[in-house]
Formats: sequence, C-alpha cells, structure tokens
Amino acid sequence: MRDLEFVYDNMSREDAKNAMIKIMDMPDDYKILFLTELHSRGETPEEITGFAEALRENSKIKFRYSNLTDIVGTGGDKKNTINVSTASSILLSSMGIKIAKHGNFGITGKHGSADFMKYLNYNFNMACDEIKHDLDKKNYVYLLAPQYNDNFKKFADARKKINSRTVFNILGPLTNPLNPGNVVLGSFSDEIAKLYSEVILRENKKGFIITSEDGMDEISPFSENSIYFVDKKIHKYTIDPHNIIDDKINLNDIATEDPVRSFEMTLDGLKGINKKTEEFIAINAAPALILNGLSNDILTAYNMIIEHIDNKGVIPKLREVFNYEN
Repeated sequence: MRDLEFVYDNMSREDAKNAMIKIMDMPDDYKILFLTELHSRGETPEEITGFAEALRENSKIKFRYSNLTDIVGTGGDKKNTINVSTASSILLSSMGIKIAKHGNFGITGKHGSADFMKYLNYNFNMACDEIKHDLDKKNYVYLLAPQYNDNFKKFADARKKINSRTVFNILGPLTNPLNPGNVVLGSFSDEIAKLYSEVILRENKKGFIITSEDGMDEISPFSENSIYFVDKKIHKYTIDPHNIIDDKINLNDIATEDPVRSFEMTLDGLKGINKKTEEFIAINAAPALILNGLSNDILTAYNMIIEHIDNKGVIPKLREVFNYEN
C-alpha cells in the first residue's frame, strides 16, 4: 500500500493533519494499516495535534467563538462515578464562564455525559445559530460528538477489527468542534495525561490535565492527583484532596451503576442537597476558575464554588438552560 508510506515515519503536525484528511475516505484495509502502524511505533504529540486539528476542521460546525472552556474526561476508569465533568460544566456556566461541553453517551461506563443531558431533555440537534445564541445568552452549549462530527463513524468498522487501542481512544477529548481555548481534561493514566499536556501546549491553549493515583479520570477525592498545568509551558504538581475537602467521601457516595440514580445524585450535588457529590463536583470544577482568571489557586476556587452552590447559585441556570423546575 504505497499510498500509506507516510505512516512509517514520524510526521510533522501539518503532515499528520493532511494524512488524517486523506485516510478518512480510504477503504477499511488502509485504515487498519494506518491505525495499527501508528499504535505499533507510538503516536507523537505533533501527530496527535495534527490529527485533532483535521477532525475539528471537518466537523459540521464551521464558526469559532472566543473565550470558551471545556471540561472533559477520557472515560475508561470503570469507576461509574457521577457525571462530574458535565455537572461541573453547568456549574461553571452559572458562574459566568462560557462553556462548550463536548461529550457522548456512555461507552466504557454505565452512564456518559449525554445520558445525563438526556434526562434533562436537552436538545442535541441544534443549528449553528442556535448554538451561538445559547453561548451568547446562556453561557452554555452541549455538543454531542457524533451529532456534529461523523468522522469517528468512518473509522468504526476498522477499529472493531483491531484488537488494541488506537489513536482514536486518545483523540475524543481533543476534537470539540468549537475548539475551546481553556481545557480541563481528565485522563485515566499519567502517560496519556502527559501526552495531552504536550498537545495542549502545541495548540497554544491553557489547560489543566489531571490523572489520579487511583486511576480516576478526574480529580479523585481519595488519593493524590497529578496535575499538568499548561500556560505557555508545562508545570507538573500534585493535589492532595484531603487538604481541600472537609468531609470524608467513600466511593459509594459518588458512584453508582444505575444511570437514573447517578442523575439524581448529580442534581442533588448541584443543588447543595447532597454534600458529598457537591464537594466532588466543586473540586473538579475548581481548575476552570483558575483558567478563567476568577481564582489563583485550587483551594480558593473550591471554597468559592461551595459558597455558590450553597447559595443556590446553580438552580437558576438549570431553569434557564433546561427548563428544570424540580
């Protein structure tokens, strides 16, 4: 397959972008070779950056919007915690931060972010002018990944024939069609977290990339968390949640396999009724306040969020975005 000779050597960002565009419409045999060879030799940060750029530019959303934030996890930690990134995104929009949340229905877990949004009767099929309106007026939009970018679907059959992870297991959180400049990204492994930080740096974005010692793809309330802070350079440090969260949290306080129960627990946390889920949401939303210049450190940001929730600050946003009345 001489058409794929480029895959055997490391590619520049631009070459990787062009390669992804080229391979999208090739037969599955080509896609299988492309994906397996990349995995065999290892994908570089330059290549991941180029691939992500190609997938974003080939989405159905062609306009750009400044000063957006996304908070997203890779999935794959198999903990079945509440949808903390989704809850955090709604919370943050209620604090004046413009959110473009990118997500999907649960694949590796029992309930993904879109499962939560479905229970709130969110409209997944919005035109571009509706998306702009909601960002302007409500500070919030949720983008269902397959609704606005069907390029992943083009690789679905090829990926099913490969018995290992592929670059697409990494690309999902990087392909928000609106390409937010501020990113809070949770990863289930330190290796992937470091890779993400290199990509965020190359894209000239600001970000917190998070992985926990216990394997959660978000800030864990149980163990130390490694943080890669990206702002023109990468700075790595650790967060001990026991220095921030007052209450002792157990896994069954914030996790369930039942999607309806997960939905209820999450909402109770946003309303300040369930203190354990409230604190779990607050510590995971805190980095976004720093990215948006509302705080200088995690502890201060966490306390600001707890006060906001306890003052019922999220409830008006639930009514505004979702017409939620309970």
